[in-house]
Amino acid sequence: MASDSSRFAERTAFVTGAAQGMGRAIASALAEEGARVLAFDRDEDAFAAWQPRPGRHGGELVTHVGDVASRADVQAGLDAMTERWGRVDVVVAQAGIAGVVALDDIDDDAWSRLMDVNMRGVFLTVQEGARRMGAGGAVVVTSSTNAFFPEAHTAHYSATKGGVRAFVKAAALDLAERGIRINVIHPGIIRTRLAALLTEDPVAGPEYLKGVPLRRFGEPEEIAAAALFLASDDASYITGADLVVDGGATVGVTLAVEDQELG
Repeated sequence: MASDSSRFAERTAFVTGAAQGMGRAIASALAEEGARVLAFDRDEDAFAAWQPRPGRHGGELVTHVGDVASRADVQAGLDAMTERWGRVDVVVAQAGIAGVVALDDIDDDAWSRLMDVNMRGVFLTVQEGARRMGAGGAVVVTSSTNAFFPEAHTAHYSATKGGVRAFVKAAALDLAERGIRINVIHPGIIRTRLAALLTEDPVAGPEYLKGVPLRRFGEPEEIAAAALFLASDDASYITGADLVVDGGATVGVTLAVEDQELG
């Protein structure tokens, strides 16, 4: 998403899950607005295929391969960032994985992997990132509408996203003592590789959209816009907040009935 804004000029940002989808869009948008960005992801092949444009307003973007579930990897990424630019101003914990499996079929490995990436990864990213921040730092975490509006066959995924939401609320209280803000975004269905089985399905896709008031899927750039707002000084008095970006899908139910007077 092109922008003439320079809200993040001279600032640094650490973005996880940045090799594709929403994470890539967030990292690109930050660099476009002047940030010096370290894009962190375990998908080395996706990084190799990505040719990010140089950022405006002095923005810069470098990639770093690592696993958010590994404290050593997260530390190495943040250390590389501070060695290069001297500080950490913004952290975006975007990395996450999903699963659609009936409760009876969730095995220990599937449960553990989602907990490792979606919860431990957020914990490590936020804790290690905040340790390197000063007052005025901003943290943005991506959860999901599944945190409060779960779907069938997502017990393990929804549990992690509900846990992430609660973690952000508690972390906001602790980090406020140091002048650091943290907020959480809850995307609905966004056009990414992760959601392609639904968004690109010629039958299931349109059927799902009947329950979305705006009648379309979201785009990664729309999540990036929300993330940049929360990370910027435009949101300087916002912490511990939920920002739902889902086209209205979780607002309520639209009934296909004609207007009539009751009573």
